Amino acid sequence: MSESLFINSRLRLLRVLKFSDRKDYKGTLEFLDQLRYLEIPCLPWKMSGRLENLEFLFVTEPNSIDPVFSNLPKLRHLYYPSRISEDWIIPQTHSLETLSGVLVCDLDDEKILRCFPHLRHLKCNYDYSWNDCPDLSFLTQLESLTMTFYIRRVKFREINFPSNIKKLSLHGDFPCEMMSSIGKLPNLEILKLDSLDFVGEDWSTNDDEFQKLKFLKLRYLEFEQWNTSEDHFPTLERLVLESCNYFESIPSELGYIPTLQMIEVYSCGISIRKSAMKIKEEQEEYGNEELKVIIN
Repeated sequence: MSESLFINSRLRLLRVLKFSDRKDYKGTLEFLDQLRYLEIPCLPWKMSGRLENLEFLFVTEPNSIDPVFSNLPKLRHLYYPSRISEDWIIPQTHSLETLSGVLVCDLDDEKILRCFPHLRHLKCNYDYSWNDCPDLSFLTQLESLTMTFYIRRVKFREINFPSNIKKLSLHGDFPCEMMSSIGKLPNLEILKLDSLDFVGEDWSTNDDEFQKLKFLKLRYLEFEQWNTSEDHFPTLERLVLESCNYFESIPSELGYIPTLQMIEVYSCGISIRKSAMKIKEEQEEYGNEELKVIIN
């Protein structure tokens, strides 16, 4: 018996397996039929072996070849930092609930995402070659979406996110003018905006936006003016600002949101810090002792 076969046969009851680098992976996964969690730098060309109980698969490095998946009926969570090839889309992967790290470059990638209709959590990197945001409205069970944009100054014609989405995180070069579409998502409760390309822009919200939003985090945003009202965030409970040094102040109207419990300010300019304290003082004058303001 070869060394690799001997090692695997001894570990056949193993449920969690993690390889730290490519050198650690040798041999076959054939005997690991009880494996639940596998973390591996780069997939072999063929995922051979009896992995019918595998539920979590994390590929930590980009793949230069398209792996062939087989016999993974219980796979629910996949991290794969590359483009997905339709060559390895098989019926067994249609039950995926979590898909992370994937690269979306063109319409073909959007079509491949349609092979996962039961996704509940999606994290993807967007690098389109034309002015269209991928249409994800077909993911009717999606609850959480994280998108990172790697293109500059794109003017999207429209944006179609799933209407049932509850948590949305946007990173990179997302155009400010499309924020109104985000605000109209009827079930959105958590919104995180990080390093968006709002330089020189004004962010204005409207009465019919963010009606269920409870948590809002703004990080490294460079818009100059935030035009909003308490009616635009009627259910907001927590507001977090981090490294926002360009816009003048937190709108005082937000202090009158009846559900607001906390404002947190981290590494922001003095004008932002002063406006946060001013909101707290105004609310105390009106008898609102519940609002907490944290400044670091």
